Amino acid sequence: MEGQTLPTFLAFDDVQDRLVEAMLTCWRHPDRERGWLRVKAMWPDVMAEPGDYDARGGDLVSDGAALRPAALTRRDIDEMEEAFGWVEAVAPDDRKLVGLAVSMLARGRREVPWRYLLRPMGLTRGADGLRMRYGRAMAAVAARANGGNPQGIASTPKIDT
Repeated sequence: MEGQTLPTFLAFDDVQDRLVEAMLTCWRHPDRERGWLRVKAMWPDVMAEPGDYDARGGDLVSDGAALRPAALTRRDIDEMEEAFGWVEAVAPDDRKLVGLAVSMLARGRREVPWRYLLRPMGLTRGADGLRMRYGRAMAAVAARANGGNPQGIASTPKIDT
């Protein structure tokens, strides 16, 4: 969906794809503390052997080394935050289920292995129940993404006269 305008109505699969994309963006987000500790730990090597150092390695080591992925843009971050904001429409336990399922899909699986999610959800059986629960949670997320109110809460308070 990158670089395309979003449709006015997001179906279940569209919302799920956006959440998978948001998860991949989240995984690409740099960990600044880890990066600083890595630079700090490698600094004695850099000082001991001056040469052509770059992000891929030391002198004469960077041949064929994989380049880091491109930096995230503001648009990537905005889309990620928007998609993760939709998940606030469901209860915390259902958020955990949505996160586990979406992370499985983001890892490249075609289908969610519901049996493997039983233990992280604190259950011993009921994989089909988890699948149905995920469907209901994603319906609420899709309703939030489309500007709806999934819990039926009145947007304006009633005033008794």
